[in-house]
Amino acid sequence: MNHHVEDTLRRTLESAAEKAPELPGTLAGELDIRYRRRRQRSQALLAAAGVVVVTVGVAVGLRPGDDGTTPPAAHSSSTPSASAITAEPVEKVWPQAVWKVPAKAPDGRELRPIGLIDDRTLLMEGWREFGRTEALYVYTKAGGRPRKIVDVPTPKGTTRYPSDFSLDGGQVAWWTATKHAVRIWAAPPDDGPARTVAVHKIKDADASGVDGFGATGGEAAFSLSTGGVFTVPLTGGPVTAVPRGAGLHLLSWPWAGTPDRSDPMAGPPFTRLVNLETGQSSTAVSHQGERVYACGVRSCMGTTADGKGFTRGRDGSRQKEIPVGYLIPEPPVQSRFYVRNLADNGGGLGLYDVTRGKLADTGIRDEVATRGEIPVPDRTGRLMTYRLGNTYYVIDLSKIP
Repeated sequence: MNHHVEDTLRRTLESAAEKAPELPGTLAGELDIRYRRRRQRSQALLAAAGVVVVTVGVAVGLRPGDDGTTPPAAHSSSTPSASAITAEPVEKVWPQAVWKVPAKAPDGRELRPIGLIDDRTLLMEGWREFGRTEALYVYTKAGGRPRKIVDVPTPKGTTRYPSDFSLDGGQVAWWTATKHAVRIWAAPPDDGPARTVAVHKIKDADASGVDGFGATGGEAAFSLSTGGVFTVPLTGGPVTAVPRGAGLHLLSWPWAGTPDRSDPMAGPPFTRLVNLETGQSSTAVSHQGERVYACGVRSCMGTTADGKGFTRGRDGSRQKEIPVGYLIPEPPVQSRFYVRNLADNGGGLGLYDVTRGKLADTGIRDEVATRGEIPVPDRTGRLMTYRLGNTYYVIDLSKIP
């Protein structure tokens, strides 16, 4: 499997983001951040007529029923199919929002966007061997060459390489793991070097390391693969177990819940959530005959009993029908944007704006998507990024009215 495929699987089918939750909480809880590394999770594509689950390789454009299921009966809909929506190139639909960024550093390392340091400065990670990030870079909107700002260490005995880079004000944080410990790191994005924040011992059952991570409010918060949420100051100090977080998996601080994404048979991920600061709980509404596929802090997506695709609030309000076709099984970013086929019969991938009913052509065609290149959000849900050749397309969703 080449690095494009693995990179996309690591970033896309194992992670996503949705921001601005409407459930009350502190400022730290005002983002629905879903950027998670789960290397072993099965890949899945959602069709409005049913789910196609692929355990080996990548599938794009599979037809309803390809998984052996019987598609539901055809139905009339007031929502147009993809074939009825004109899709212009994304840079023409949202010219104010699209950057084009080099996918390689001057030193030859492969690059991938992480997030915005400010409105004009993009943080990127770089590597020579896939999966082993070696350095962080910055790239400015004005152009020029990506500039290395800090080396990313990999200690001897590392089994999980630098993962889940998260920006928090003047800090960028991430984690690595050995067989017996998780190590939390931090560095200022403008003046290194990287430093160890904490080392947290883990049991053999947690050998896969961290399954939820984020930096906010001067702390790193993380959960382990077997459950349990912990925090540690980015300035260093003891790792503290969050009392309400026992057995839970971090979605976006302060929200954690179950099930996580590691077991597709356990049900839609994060249908049950708890605010770790207030104790408030939320269980996503589901009606008889529906299939709910994924939930974030704010919204869920799925299909109705008669096969119509929908997105709605966790409490069942604000339900919107969405065009039939193939989707990544994640809630729309910001409860607004999601990835789908350009047409009912394939034709490539587009980014669809639920609010405006607008479909933008990403330039990704079926043969490229089949190799695994799919647009993905950053940790904050502000950016959508994808690679075409030696260029990354970076879409700043905050610039779309």
